[in-house]
Amino acid sequence: MRDYPRESDILPLKIEFMQRQNAGKFTPESSMSLREFVESVYLPYCEELRASTKKGYAEIWTNHISDRVGHIRLREFRTVDASKMLRAIAEEHDLSKTTLQHIKSVLSGIFAHAKNEGAFDGVNPVQDARIPRNAREPGETFAYNLNQIRRILDVLPLLPKAVIATASFAGLRAGDLRGLEWPDYTGDLLSVNRSIWKSVVNRPKTRASAQTVPVIRQLAEILDAYRLSMGNPATGVMFHSGGGQPMDLDKLAQRIVRPAVEAIRLEWYGWHGFRRGIASNLYELGANEKVVQRVLRHAKPHVTKERYIKAFDPAVLAAMKSMEATLDLLKTCSANVQQVN
Repeated sequence: MRDYPRESDILPLKIEFMQRQNAGKFTPESSMSLREFVESVYLPYCEELRASTKKGYAEIWTNHISDRVGHIRLREFRTVDASKMLRAIAEEHDLSKTTLQHIKSVLSGIFAHAKNEGAFDGVNPVQDARIPRNAREPGETFAYNLNQIRRILDVLPLLPKAVIATASFAGLRAGDLRGLEWPDYTGDLLSVNRSIWKSVVNRPKTRASAQTVPVIRQLAEILDAYRLSMGNPATGVMFHSGGGQPMDLDKLAQRIVRPAVEAIRLEWYGWHGFRRGIASNLYELGANEKVVQRVLRHAKPHVTKERYIKAFDPAVLAAMKSMEATLDLLKTCSANVQQVN
């Protein structure tokens, strides 16, 4: 017990043991039901995934899949079972096609894992299941343009201003923002070394997500002013409200950012509106989609990440410099209008 004082210390050993036990144990003739497989094999396997991913998979299984098809034996599960399940979910809940696709993907992933564990043979029965045609289309998403971002920054106190500027001009995800520490900022680059979901610290989502992002001058000026206001720290969490713990961005939005945005007669699109904004703004300034993908640190499976990133690094810097110059122009135009008035 001295080596494993907490239950969480034993969990990885338990998962490894169960996987060794299950490997080679299953046969295509197994009478195991889908529910039995998920609860004894698949969910323990998910313990190795990111906390937010694990939680999402477990909720989809519990809320949408288990009671509808969990009783069916793995070897007897057919595509029609998945299709009927998706139709039933769509009839009972007002879910978008995107959400239904997520549910289908989780079920498909369960069967993919079952094949790898030897519990199921043959073609994945979920892959050809259809999303109901009459399911609701996903809602429209929105992005802030550079002029809207400038107006928002002008009315915010320094702390939320620094967070919004980093989201807008570096394109970081909410978890990336919460995970930033001062050594990650060099003055002209931001490194994404961790992502924080609730109280769980994760590594970046993918190798591409861990790449650096160029810092334009306007962002550097805001971050430097914010750093000075915090006592010029060299270490520690970048965005916190005084206690040193990563900031709750939802509370920051609810208490300060959203009221400020709505006070200047703009809509609140959520934190992702700023991340979408940098993509839309760079496109508008002439950056091609591969450059924008690099700035956002997205990864596509058919592109070699390392070669792709190296090839477009100079173009990324040029695109960010173009955005920097456009912000200067907007500031000058705004000052001229105020003088005329």
